[in-house]
Amino acid sequence: MDSAGLWSLIDMDEFTGQPPKMSDEELLWLVRHRVRKAIILAVGEEGRIGATALKQKLGISTGSLYYNLRQMSQLITQDERKTYRLTEDGLRIYKALTAQSDAGQSIPKPSRSSEVLSSLFFPIWLFSPIYESVVVASVLGPLSLFVLVFVLLAGRHEVFLLNVYHASPLNHLLFAARLAATYLTGFVVLLSLSYLFSGKFRSASSAFNLLKNSRPREVLAESGRLLSAFSVALLPIGLVPGLAVVDRVAQTSILSNILIRDTLVVLSQTVSIFLISAAVAYAKKMRWQSSLGVGLAFFYLSHLINYLMPPQG
Repeated sequence: MDSAGLWSLIDMDEFTGQPPKMSDEELLWLVRHRVRKAIILAVGEEGRIGATALKQKLGISTGSLYYNLRQMSQLITQDERKTYRLTEDGLRIYKALTAQSDAGQSIPKPSRSSEVLSSLFFPIWLFSPIYESVVVASVLGPLSLFVLVFVLLAGRHEVFLLNVYHASPLNHLLFAARLAATYLTGFVVLLSLSYLFSGKFRSASSAFNLLKNSRPREVLAESGRLLSAFSVALLPIGLVPGLAVVDRVAQTSILSNILIRDTLVVLSQTVSIFLISAAVAYAKKMRWQSSLGVGLAFFYLSHLINYLMPPQG
């Protein structure tokens, strides 16, 4: 039975009790994903289950578990005892999946190799603590900023978006201005791109309704977490400035080779793109393809700005 056959088992008329928060296409996308299929089946079989037991039952990472649970917030909810159970919508999806199994169509569990590759190239596990703990979000963001500033100053470099510039002598006022512009511009651009790539703004009325139904306190909390995650995602940009410190202290000449320096810059930017993509996917409940599009768009915009406004000196 293919996805279309599975979808035929789900009576969408039963979802009309309340206006669904997800479209039919989004619900179909959820049940296509084998990790989410396994989560729904596991929660449905147990009735109520804690995060630790669920993670052990499925053999997936903590980050992957929380990421997929956020994606399925309409289907799985958490009660006052911090255990997870299916909502009414989730129960209907669960019945459709069990009917698929009864028909002889097995639901494959996520393989260990795919889990490792996913954790390596799409490290959502790095950002799950930020979105599951206010304390972690409030500490990790400023700490990442402090580390990046320390490495940049020690290496005598400035940063703007994903670009690093050697600055000798270092103008501290310009350094602070570019760093502030990086965080402000980066946050606004990522927020705008995530809404654009999510497909939620299909029309002016849908955009207005989304903004109207938003709660200011929740928006501020979510924005703070995204800014904290963005701060973590920028840490790889400190690779070249950090090696500049090593060059100066150890009296080596690693970065004197332009090819090596440019390769390291591209490497650090690539790692940041993957981190940004994972952060956006977790924050905005986006598919990894869409969030990767956000990361690449941010990368190209960064280079476009670098081309239009080359560094002075």
